[in-house]
Amino acid sequence: MKFALMLGGTLLGVFLGLFPGPFGRPKPLWWRILAISVVAATTILGLLPPIGGSMTDAVIQGRADSTKSVPVYIRTQPSKAVADEHGTVLIPATDARASNVRVMLRAFAPVAQELRDAGDETAVIVHVRRAESDLVFQADAVVAVDPLITLPYIMGLEERARIIFFHVPMSWVAVIAYLIAMIFAVRFLRTRDLQHDDMSMAAASVGTLYAILATVTGAVWAKFNWGSFWNWDPRETSIFVLLLVYAAYFLLRNSIDDPDRRARLSAAYSIVAFVTVPFLIFILPRLLPGLHPGSSDDSNVGPLLSPRSDAINPTKQLLFGLSLFSFTLIYFWLMNLRVRLARVQRSVNALPEKS
Repeated sequence: MKFALMLGGTLLGVFLGLFPGPFGRPKPLWWRILAISVVAATTILGLLPPIGGSMTDAVIQGRADSTKSVPVYIRTQPSKAVADEHGTVLIPATDARASNVRVMLRAFAPVAQELRDAGDETAVIVHVRRAESDLVFQADAVVAVDPLITLPYIMGLEERARIIFFHVPMSWVAVIAYLIAMIFAVRFLRTRDLQHDDMSMAAASVGTLYAILATVTGAVWAKFNWGSFWNWDPRETSIFVLLLVYAAYFLLRNSIDDPDRRARLSAAYSIVAFVTVPFLIFILPRLLPGLHPGSSDDSNVGPLLSPRSDAINPTKQLLFGLSLFSFTLIYFWLMNLRVRLARVQRSVNALPEKS
């Protein structure tokens, strides 16, 4: 289901990006409204909903570090609360996602009052940390009461996991963009139609923009997760090399004045450049040890590609599929604008100079 949603979101974005009307003409109004709406929805849903894990997450985290606080999505029963020998309140709680998991929350007066105000059997997200056993947890703060949407807790990422909805789609769409650039480069060499060269150049330029944005968002994530913006991790190094490969593509284009010769050499270079994309993005980072999920010394492939059913919950699956769809649509919108600009520039250059 997870991979079907990811693939479906990407393919739907490619279909709507390529086929509603001739490429190189303005997109219809409904298309533009759709693109803006899904990007806005992705941004809001990726940033605003609270993170709420399960008591299983709290138990695992508590065994690793008992001082670590975990936001958990549970149901409490304040009416059955009792006081312990220390004068703190013990409130029974049930994991909202697994009713057979029951714990006691040790809560001090302010938090206990917030839980009482929420009422019995109300779903709440509470920051908890392990107390003396896996059955007693200290309740530190109430995050949300009866939340409409929650995102899962991912150990080691926590709030930083939100970057997944922006960083990963940009990386994937950049690969699709370079593939499209190669396809239109082949079509140009077969037909010598400069419109295909426009398409290839536009795909590569917007794809490079996406690769830069993926690098920037990845660097921001690395700062908070690894301590510095740049660590020369194999995946960071490979995308840096990829950016250099396509920077040379644009230098080549800008160094040649003759349109036909520029298009021929650019098309040949685009084909050769794309051969490096799968190696630099998918193969090399998995052959070497590194910090990024999916490296050779990593025991899993990250929360998105992991085959474990509990690695990513349905809400996050849908949201990630939506993010792939929305950023793919925006890519084709930008590519369409770049193609139109290239054709206008060619028309202007073809006009006779005034004496």
